[in-house]
Amino acid sequence: MYRRKKAPKTINWVAFRIAVVACLFAVSAVLLVMRAYTLQVTDSDMLQKRAEKQRNRVIHLEARRGAIIDRSGDPIAVSLEVNSIYAKPKRAVNKKETSRILSEILEIDAQEIYKKLTEDKTFVWIQRRISPAVAEKVRKADLPGIMIGAEYQRFYPLKSFASHVVGFAGLDSSGLEGLELFYDDDLKVDPIPVTAQRDALGRPVMFAALGQDPKRRDLHITLDRNIQYVAEKELEEAVEAHRAKSGTVVVMDADSGEILALAVRPSYNLNVFHKVPADVRRNRAVADTFEPGSTFKVFLAASAIELGLTGPGETYDCHNGVLRYNGAEIHDVARYKNLSFEDVIVHSSNIGAVRISDKLKKTEFYRMLTGFGFGAYSGIDLPGERLGTLSPPSKWSVLSKANIAFGQGISVNAVQLTAAFAAAVNGGLFHKPHLMKSMTNAYGEVVLDNVYNIPRRVIRESTSEELVKILREVVSRGTGRAAAIPGADVIGKTGTAQKAEPTGGYSQDRYVASFIGAVLSVKPRIVIFVMLDEPSGKIRQGGKAAAPVFRRIGEAVIASCGRKPTDIESILAMAGGPAKKSPAVHIKAVNVRKGPTPGEWIVPDLKGLDIRQVMEVCGKMKCDPTFNGIGFVVTQEPRAGDILKEGAPMSVSFEGQAS
Repeated sequence: MYRRKKAPKTINWVAFRIAVVACLFAVSAVLLVMRAYTLQVTDSDMLQKRAEKQRNRVIHLEARRGAIIDRSGDPIAVSLEVNSIYAKPKRAVNKKETSRILSEILEIDAQEIYKKLTEDKTFVWIQRRISPAVAEKVRKADLPGIMIGAEYQRFYPLKSFASHVVGFAGLDSSGLEGLELFYDDDLKVDPIPVTAQRDALGRPVMFAALGQDPKRRDLHITLDRNIQYVAEKELEEAVEAHRAKSGTVVVMDADSGEILALAVRPSYNLNVFHKVPADVRRNRAVADTFEPGSTFKVFLAASAIELGLTGPGETYDCHNGVLRYNGAEIHDVARYKNLSFEDVIVHSSNIGAVRISDKLKKTEFYRMLTGFGFGAYSGIDLPGERLGTLSPPSKWSVLSKANIAFGQGISVNAVQLTAAFAAAVNGGLFHKPHLMKSMTNAYGEVVLDNVYNIPRRVIRESTSEELVKILREVVSRGTGRAAAIPGADVIGKTGTAQKAEPTGGYSQDRYVASFIGAVLSVKPRIVIFVMLDEPSGKIRQGGKAAAPVFRRIGEAVIASCGRKPTDIESILAMAGGPAKKSPAVHIKAVNVRKGPTPGEWIVPDLKGLDIRQVMEVCGKMKCDPTFNGIGFVVTQEPRAGDILKEGAPMSVSFEGQAS
């Protein structure tokens, strides 16, 4: 039988294509859903951050550094707003011409600017902290891609006032010396981030601050402006009069350890610190050590009394001014046959001191001296303190104990010696010397009080009282008579120390003349240390060169602290005029107007303003101010209405008491 073959099935290509397309759409839909899930869920955070990074440009601008304020509330270190020039290289047009124009305005190399403009960066600094006049020229040039921003510059309105205490901050607002360095972590504020949102072409369309500076802290210190002024003035005159290499004064509250004044000469203007040699910037009060000489007999006497090894009236053979001792020859300036214990100190006999030291064991003497803080850091809140030297008894030679008794073979720094003397005469309590009084935040709230360790007892109160009686006689009838202040309770001890030679032995013409004492008839009781390094005039003794400086500072302290710490009569009296009644003042707003040409200002009337307001005005005008006195403005030069060029000097005098 014949079978008929089936015809082959034809493919329905239309249906096939539809099926393929449907499958492709299905697969694509699944992939799209998966991709959408990845974008919207899995990678959403990462992609959002990437988008923000592409859309935003964050610039970190320097925040305002905390101020340093003295105990009367007047700022002695502030930060003022200044202009800085920066560029966005990708937006700069005709970069060579732009570099040429900026070079003429900023007075910097055009090639240096061009190199910055051709960098593959979105932001570069051209020049930071320029004057308003220069900023105005850049603004008028209207150069594409060249911007003017605001930063802060450290300003010291009193220039060289307390320069070695305050120190200075550098270009990046980091502390480099003094309190600026020691409290840098508190004063410095993290840069403020500023974001610029860009459009599709990369052009900035909006700026917004992401944060402020609430962490800023102001440092309130213990310095008394009146006492500091007097200390600096008297030290300056003494260094010049005696042609000394340098000089140091430390004034401390004997009952708390607060440093009320710390003066060092030579000094320098903090606003131009970079022009001053490092040797001048060195804080000699903590960074230099010296052999204390006869001032150290205070601690010999305290040790002998405390250990019960001697007492009032006991006499010592002083060998008519010359003593052969363990192979060495010890001399006194004046010849004495026998001196009582008190008179050994009163007349500053080296031989008598050696005889007293014979009664002390090495270990006993060493223990007493370390109790006073010698051989250790004083702990003052200033950088760069040098330790000084006090070798352990095991390393003492046969002459060490005798030499240390009259201040040789041991070295100290000025603050260390001042703190030890305070402990010896205040009842026997050692207070850690310090400058920080408190820290306040940007809202004026106290965030840190000066809480130091409880004072430690060094000697008994009775020992201190006995020592004070002896030191009172040093001033009344001994080597320190030039330090006496009529009507005041003054104690002290002179020191004239030969300087050690690098090759060994002691110099015959280089001395350290010093006086350390206390004014006990004021509240608080004040310890004052005065040192003149290498006086080269006719007078080189501590009792004649340093003691008068102590007296003049003490007189000013009595005038100031005798009634209340903020009294200014001492400074006014030194200026040759009587104390005047504070003028009636009212706080007023001051409008600083630009002058007829860039870089010139119309001087406003400053009368009645306090120092903070004047500093703000001077900061806007970028002038070089000099402040005299405290309180409120009574005179100014240039006068109100005059034209003042940027950077020109301006003198402002204050009287009365700032509230």
